[in-house]
Amino acid sequence: MTPPRRLLPADPALPQVLPLIRTAFAELDGVIDPPSSLHRMTEADLLCLATEGEVWATGDPLVAVVILSPRPDALYAGRLAVHPAHRRQGHARALLRLADARARAWGKPRVTLGCRVELSANHALFRAEGFAETHRETHEGHARPTSVWFEKRLSPQETPPMPADTPDAPEPDDARHAEKMAKKKAARDKIMATKTEERGLVIVHTGKGKGKSSAAFGMIFRCISHGMPCAVVQFIKGAMSTGERDLIQAHFADLCEFHAMGEGFTWETQDRARDVAAASRAWDKAKALIRDPAHRMVLLDEINIALRYDYIPLDEVLAFLRDEKPPTTHVVLTGRNADPRLIEAADLVTEMELVKHPFRSGVKAQPGVEF
Repeated sequence: MTPPRRLLPADPALPQVLPLIRTAFAELDGVIDPPSSLHRMTEADLLCLATEGEVWATGDPLVAVVILSPRPDALYAGRLAVHPAHRRQGHARALLRLADARARAWGKPRVTLGCRVELSANHALFRAEGFAETHRETHEGHARPTSVWFEKRLSPQETPPMPADTPDAPEPDDARHAEKMAKKKAARDKIMATKTEERGLVIVHTGKGKGKSSAAFGMIFRCISHGMPCAVVQFIKGAMSTGERDLIQAHFADLCEFHAMGEGFTWETQDRARDVAAASRAWDKAKALIRDPAHRMVLLDEINIALRYDYIPLDEVLAFLRDEKPPTTHVVLTGRNADPRLIEAADLVTEMELVKHPFRSGVKAQPGVEF
């Protein structure tokens, strides 16, 4: 077995990585639920991971790979994959032990990784390599845990031997730092040189974490700062005063139309017919705003909630975005539990992950933070 080597962004073997991972993960289709996010991974994503983190692989052609990404207090080992024809030859163990060495090189006290609950053989391998389970997580829309997270805390003694060709270990030396940054710049320039198209996007912000609407309003304010006409339709929020609405209506009404057309949270109204009627009116207004090519961006705030409860037909929304959205108009859709078909149709999808929230500690929603 050849020792692992790092694949830099310009390495001619890097394009082999994504097909290898897809081949290794193909047998999981129908086994894990929900399906792996690997299906949404692109070559551009891989190039970014190789630039901002490290991609290590074995074999020529490649037979095993792991992607290492630095976190604030850990090194995350992701997409550990071995070609089916080369399993049970120690490749996965070698890459996990390499992750130990790279964590020490980065000054990280632990290695973390995640795995689906169904893959018990993988869990056994991780435990055999010194990993311990830390917690389990549940994907949206599932009643049971779907992922298991492991970590391996590293002892300061007995640093594992580094592969002979290990590049770019963090060092204070100015010359090596400059060389490393030059490589990153070259990789980024290569990525940017391929990005030449400009068009209107369908953007989805979803997930359990805070920040979906906040990030969307950040884009609205960017449009305003560029003098680009835009519009907001709020599908759930109604009479409640919010900082973003008050600011826009007081100072930027000439550039941004603002329509708060909801009647409050669904558990407040407790009237499905009323909620459906309000959502239908909001969707009619949204279609009129989107059809107007003068609007460069239209934010449909919390429409995903209306879609989840079938207040408006998802098929109609998808068909409208596909067939009637002007080619230069951006449409932003926010809210938890975005439908997989909407995610598939979108150009840009961000899932906000809940790590910690003060509400769980008894802290109420506060102006400037939540509204």
